[in-house]
Amino acid sequence: MPTERVIEIPWALSQLPQAGTILDVGSCQATYLNAIVQPDRFLHCMDPRECSMGIPADATFFHDDLIGNNLPRAHYDAVLVLSVLEHIGLPVYGQVPFPDGDILALAEVAELLKPGAPAIITVPAGQSKVMTWYRQYSPVALQRLFADWQIETYYWGFDGQQYVSIVEDQVVNYDYRDRFDGQGGGGALAGIVARVR
Repeated sequence: MPTERVIEIPWALSQLPQAGTILDVGSCQATYLNAIVQPDRFLHCMDPRECSMGIPADATFFHDDLIGNNLPRAHYDAVLVLSVLEHIGLPVYGQVPFPDGDILALAEVAELLKPGAPAIITVPAGQSKVMTWYRQYSPVALQRLFADWQIETYYWGFDGQQYVSIVEDQVVNYDYRDRFDGQGGGGALAGIVARVR
């Protein structure tokens, strides 16, 4: 059964600028990194986990947390945050839990972007909820979270066989498939292109 990766990765890569320096947040085990590196496009990767051996040879790896990082401000032509924001601040991936992780993470992303540059973000969508290892966002929750951003939001829902484009009003009808038998995955996915106002 497919997961949201089948739609989020091609969509996110299609949103990237053709040139510039791209920061990928949460790069460990990311399968798309080699597609980012191009003659006029440079990749920086960030993850608090040690995974530098899996990073493309032409990329720069920062073994660091997004929150409190030491990367240069207003430096990046795009920041990718694919299926990461929903975990920040929750007790998963070796993190010590802390409140408002998603809000703090977006504030850091805003600092890293050049003026007018996009953040390209994906999160699970459906009825708003917080579980031990992820958050799921309703359209209303996303509007609140991105109140200081100009956003374009796209939604896809899993129809039992594949992910299909859905309208905003349908999103709350979906829920995460919390399973550990290979059949799990997002019931719906939000893809967000965000620019600081």
